[in-house]
Amino acid sequence: MDSMHQPAAIAPTARYRLHASAILVLIAWWGFGNLYEAIVVMPWMWRLPPGSLPGEFEPGSPVLYFLPAGLALLALAWTLVIRVRRDPGSSRRGVQSTAVLITIAAAGTGILVHAVNPTFRDPAAALSDVRTAIVLWEIGNAVRLALAAAAAISLLRWRVSSAECP
Repeated sequence: MDSMHQPAAIAPTARYRLHASAILVLIAWWGFGNLYEAIVVMPWMWRLPPGSLPGEFEPGSPVLYFLPAGLALLALAWTLVIRVRRDPGSSRRGVQSTAVLITIAAAGTGILVHAVNPTFRDPAAALSDVRTAIVLWEIGNAVRLALAAAAAISLLRWRVSSAECP
């Protein structure tokens, strides 16, 4: 066969560029949402009376913003792990690190929501309890932001290192 008609070797990350880009977009979505909560929502809630957070699936609920993107992010991250694992020419470490970091952040989110949101929604909660919950949320949110940033850095490093390999 003529060398002009033979398929060129594709760099490992080229096969996964769109997939990895979608993950990075969703990490950014999640990160900016968490940053917005830290800078705007929590200071606003500090001034509101107890019980002001809308119900979980009501308009204005953070669940409606984060749940679809979070589930898509988890699915895409672990799907990329599976795809890269099946490819003998690809390094897996960065992709696996990204998926694990995202999973830890998502689990932390579930724990945080379960621990804090009932206090935010309880109109009978003491103001001091609401403020303690806000501080707890801000600490947990900072950890989630750090995990999201680490996941993005891990995936970006994987893309760069895999692109440099022949």
